[in-house]
Amino acid sequence: MNRKKIMIEQNKQKKDKTLFLKKLGIETDLEGRVKIDQTTMKKLKPIPQGNQYKPLVISDSLLMGFRARVNPGGSKSFIYRYRPKGSDENKAIEKQVITIGNWYDNNDPKDKDKIGMTPTVARNLAKEMIIKIAKKEDPYSIVKSKRKGRSLLSVYTDWINKRVPSANFKQSSKDNYISRFNIYAKQNSKLERHKKLYRQEFNAFKVFKEQFIDITKDDYILVHNAVSKNSIYQANRLIEELRLVEQYAIEIGVLNQRICIFSKKELNKETDRLDREDPYTRFEMKRYRKAALQLIGIDRGIYLVSCLMLLGCGLLGGRSKSMIFSLTWDQIDMKNNIIRFLDTKNNDTIILDFDYRFRAILRIMANHRKTLNHKDKRYQYVFPSLDKRFKNKFIKDPRKTHQSIIQRAKLPYKVIHFLRHSWATTFYEATKDLLAVKEMGGWKSIEAVQKYTQVSREQRKNRLIMQRKYMNKSHVA
Repeated sequence: MNRKKIMIEQNKQKKDKTLFLKKLGIETDLEGRVKIDQTTMKKLKPIPQGNQYKPLVISDSLLMGFRARVNPGGSKSFIYRYRPKGSDENKAIEKQVITIGNWYDNNDPKDKDKIGMTPTVARNLAKEMIIKIAKKEDPYSIVKSKRKGRSLLSVYTDWINKRVPSANFKQSSKDNYISRFNIYAKQNSKLERHKKLYRQEFNAFKVFKEQFIDITKDDYILVHNAVSKNSIYQANRLIEELRLVEQYAIEIGVLNQRICIFSKKELNKETDRLDREDPYTRFEMKRYRKAALQLIGIDRGIYLVSCLMLLGCGLLGGRSKSMIFSLTWDQIDMKNNIIRFLDTKNNDTIILDFDYRFRAILRIMANHRKTLNHKDKRYQYVFPSLDKRFKNKFIKDPRKTHQSIIQRAKLPYKVIHFLRHSWATTFYEATKDLLAVKEMGGWKSIEAVQKYTQVSREQRKNRLIMQRKYMNKSHVA
C-alpha cells in the first residue's frame, strides 16, 4: 500500500513538472525527458511554491543520467546521476550524484567573464564519467582534472565573487580588491597609463589566462615588476591578494601547494607617510585655523560647514572620514563634554573629549541646524551636506575646502588625515604622555600611536640642549 502511494505521488510530481515545463515553453518526450541545450537552459526557472521556490531538475533525452538543475536562487548547473553496481541487490546503496559544473551562456555578453560550461561540454564530461564507471575507475577524477585545468583568472574571479563578499572584510578593502582585480587581472581600465602598461607588459599579464597549476613564482615576479612601474604600493597589494587567491585555490582543490611566497626583501620597500613628511606644527595649525575663519567670512554659505568640520578634526584628533565627518548629534554628550563612537575601525566604543573650543563649533552648527527641516535626513548630522538632494547627507569629501585653506595659509600641502597626525604630535609635545595620546585619540595600542607622535624640530633642539647640559655636569669633554 505504501509503495502504491509513493508511485501515485511520483506520477503526480512528474505531471506537475511536465505542465510547468510547458508553461516555460519546453516540450518533453513521453518519459518526461528534455533535450538539454542552450535554448532549454535559458528558459529554465525554479518551481514556485507559495512565497518561496524549490529546485527544478530535468533529465536529458540524449544521455541517460545527465541532468540540468535550477536552484531556488536561479543559478543553473549540470549533474550526472548513476546507480553504482550492486545497488539493485542492496537497497542501502543510494544513487550517486556528481556536480559537473555551472551553466555558461556563451551568447550573453554579460556572462563573458562567468565561469561555467555549455550543455555540450557538460554532456561530453558525463560520457567520460560513464566510461570511467564501466572501467571501475573514479568518475570524480573527471571533475577534479577539469578543476586543476582552470586558469588563474577563473579562480581569481570566483574568489572575488564568492569569498570577498562572504568574508569579514571592511567595505574599503572589498572595493580595493575589486578595483585591483579589474585593473590588473581583467585589464579593463580606461586610463591611458594603464593602457600603456597593458601594451608594454603584455607578457607579464598573460599569466592570468594560464592554467593555475602551471604558474611558477617567476610568473608572479614578472607581474610584480610590471605593476611596480605603475605603483610600488599597488604591486605589493596585488601580490598579497594573489596569495589569498592561491589559498582559496587550495581549498577548492585546484592547487596542492602554495607558490606565491614572498619575503619583505623580495617586495618593494614601502615608507610610511609620516616617514616621508612631518605633520603641521602648532604654529602652522594656528595659520590653518585663521585661514579657515577667513574663508567663512568671505562666503559663509559655502565654507561654514566644511571649514568648521576640518577645524573639528584638528581639535578632536579622531579619524576624519569614519568619525568626524559623519558625526551625529545623538553621539554628543554636552553635559560631560564627550563624544561616543560605536561603529569604529576597532569594533570598540571610543570616547573623545572636547573643550570650549569644540563647544563653540557645536553652538554655531546648532544654529545652522535650525535652518533645516526636522524631517530632512541631514538634520541628524552635525556637519550636514549643503543640499538635501546629495546622496550623502553629510559632507563626505571636503578636499577642495582643505586645499583652499592651505593655499590661503601658505602651508605645504598635506592630506586631511594629517590633521590627526598633527593633533597627536602637539598633544604629545604638550603632555609627554604617550598613553594619554592613545586614550584621547582613540587608538587601540601604544604601537599604533608611536608613528603619529613625531617630535618637532623645536623639541629636538630642546632635548639636545638638555643632553648637553647633563653631559657638562659630568665633566665629560
